[in-house]
Amino acid sequence: MTIIAVTLIVVILHATGNHALTRQDVAEPCDSDEGCLEHLCCTRMTGNEGNTCRVRNGTAGQRCSTIVWPKGRRSKSKAYIGGCPCGKGLKCQMDYAAGYGTCRRFRP
Repeated sequence: MTIIAVTLIVVILHATGNHALTRQDVAEPCDSDEGCLEHLCCTRMTGNEGNTCRVRNGTAGQRCSTIVWPKGRRSKSKAYIGGCPCGKGLKCQMDYAAGYGTCRRFRP
C-alpha cells in the first residue's frame, strides 16, 4: 500500500510540474551535487561521515578531491570523497595514498 501511495504522489507532482529538487545548504545531508545549492558540492570527508553539502574550493592550498563514490553509473548517490573539487583557475593535485588532494594554480 505504501508503494502505491508514493507512486501516486510522484505522478501528481510530475503532472502538476511541481517536482523541482529542493537544494540543501552547507552541512546539510545530500545524495549528489544536484542536491546542494549551486556554489556547493556533495562530499564525504571520511568513510564514517555521511554525505554533506560543502563550499566548493576556491583558494589554492585547500583540500580537494576528484574521487567520486560510489563508482559506476547505476547509483543515484554520488559524493566526492575527501573534499570538493577545485574552482576555476585551480586544479586538484591528488595524493591518492592520503585519499585527497590540494588545490593548486592551473597553468595551461
